[in-house]
Amino acid sequence: MSTSSALQQFLSRLGPDGVLACTCGRNHGVQVKQVLIGEDALRQSASLLRRQWGQSPTIWVLSDEHTEAAAAERWKTSVHAGRLVARILPGVPRPVPTLALAQELAAEARAASPDLLVGVGSGVISDLVKKVSLDTGVPNWCIATAPSVDAYSSTTAALRLEGYHQAVPARPSEVIVGDLEVLARAPRLLFLAGLGDLLAKYLAHLDWHLARLVTRETFCAPLAGLALDSAREALAAARAWQTQPLEAVRALAEAALASGFAMQAVGSSRPAASAEHTIAHFWEMAGAVAEEEKDLHGLLVGAACRLVLPGYVGWYRQLGGVEVDVEARLTALEQAPPWHERLEAAMVPFRHKIEGELRGRTFDRQALAQRLDAFARKRDVLQGMAEPLLKELADAIALLERIGFPFALEELGIDARHGMPPVRHARLLRNRYTTFDLAHELGQEDALLGLISRGALE
Repeated sequence: MSTSSALQQFLSRLGPDGVLACTCGRNHGVQVKQVLIGEDALRQSASLLRRQWGQSPTIWVLSDEHTEAAAAERWKTSVHAGRLVARILPGVPRPVPTLALAQELAAEARAASPDLLVGVGSGVISDLVKKVSLDTGVPNWCIATAPSVDAYSSTTAALRLEGYHQAVPARPSEVIVGDLEVLARAPRLLFLAGLGDLLAKYLAHLDWHLARLVTRETFCAPLAGLALDSAREALAAARAWQTQPLEAVRALAEAALASGFAMQAVGSSRPAASAEHTIAHFWEMAGAVAEEEKDLHGLLVGAACRLVLPGYVGWYRQLGGVEVDVEARLTALEQAPPWHERLEAAMVPFRHKIEGELRGRTFDRQALAQRLDAFARKRDVLQGMAEPLLKELADAIALLERIGFPFALEELGIDARHGMPPVRHARLLRNRYTTFDLAHELGQEDALLGLISRGALE
């Protein structure tokens, strides 16, 4: 891998205090001291531990039965810690990252009085340790065992609260380790899940630009570019998976970290996630995936990207012909029935989630009029931006189809009861302006949903 990867360029621009003096005019902070990605990263991390913490630190290590065999056992043997306290979660069934489990682990960690917490695993283990780190005030390291998620470098942890995944504050890992030998031995579905999560960067990039143009949402072009460009690098490297597996894994791991750092620097998941993540989170929480081995966040995100893509393509293509009668739209939206009167049965268990997301929204005629006016002035810019991005996404999906990505909802075991409801309610499930929100405000929501539904049948 060239030293000029998007991630490496980003890290090289950080000051000694982890602050990026960005060309967007703001300073962005990233809480990371070192990233070790390489063929000998496990051994290097053991040496780094001795340099930073001396010969006798007390370390609390979290893994599960799978990641213990993949890396944790070997790492714990190599570090020669003064005192090492370990908690190994079951491998089957998979650990569920609930707040209760995080609190239990935090109490256990406090009792050990460690100098450092170490998580050895992928998304669930990383999220739990970052949350425990915040709650205990003890710094943490991450030893990644699969290139499947971008959570390793983010400032949040995805925990299950009240039946729904919530991004809660967490303490980022100070050191992130990705040993290419370990990552390359991860199950193939985890590799595909990592690629599926990267597909979201195209829709996130488009929808963030949309929000900037229509709602004047704060936007950072360098960080938006970091997430997208690193995804491009990894998807390009995926073509060589059979002949250059370590390079493909390196590119994927770096892209996942770049995405997490972009989120950390912005302070939200905006650079990396949009409506496709909202849909995927619903499927996760609804228990919609019948095949447990495929119940992976990145696989669901990839499937959601494929599901909504025809709608995005068709809707942006016809955008030039959309009439904008501001007064008519203001009247229609003001007189529209409340959302709960149209709530589908499949969404009723998530009513409290929707209520929470909508709590900060009020009908504001002036703000809505400004958004509609901004759209009328910027529609050509939106169309020009959307077309190449969506073409790239379509090409990336075609590539992943060729290497066996399970895009079809039937392959994941998601039936008709769960497939489309989160799509039809996407704008209600997350208070984040996306194409679904613009379509609703223009009176074009049914057109967008119809295109998505027809695409799902093809």
